[in-house]
Amino acid sequence: MELTGIVEVLLGIITVTVIAGFAGVLYFLSKIDRALARQQPGGTGSFPESPGEPGPVGPARPRTALNLQATGSLEESLGAIGQKYSLASFTLATADGLLIGSTRPGSEDEAARYSFLYTQGRLQDETGAELLGIPYRGETVVGIARPSEPLSAEEMSALEEDTRDALRHWV
Repeated sequence: MELTGIVEVLLGIITVTVIAGFAGVLYFLSKIDRALARQQPGGTGSFPESPGEPGPVGPARPRTALNLQATGSLEESLGAIGQKYSLASFTLATADGLLIGSTRPGSEDEAARYSFLYTQGRLQDETGAELLGIPYRGETVVGIARPSEPLSAEEMSALEEDTRDALRHWV
């Protein structure tokens, strides 16, 4: 092999290495950005709302304690949470789309679809579903809430805390 051929191969390897390194740096910078967004004061543990999206409004519901001991499963706990916050349905999924639990049957597709939307930074969709990220044991659990009426930021924060309590109790 000639010297120019060897140089071309080495330059090709260096180019591929630089591109892969750049992609890796961008990936980790996006993870850092998401982590910092969750640590903002007043945050709900999920992505901050974009300026173009209206925030949830409505009167605050009274905060009542959940009795997780009275529920017999994670699904029953999710049902109690759903009643407390007037949710039409409530589903939990892993960040990569696997169903953890839901108040409605056949939610596997919903878990996959909305987990993907959450990883894309969307917190709401056109059907009224609200997404929240719940840090749990080093992972993010995606909550898919379908409220009967919009939830305030305080209610979303309380919903996140109640969900975390249910996860601690059952998972």
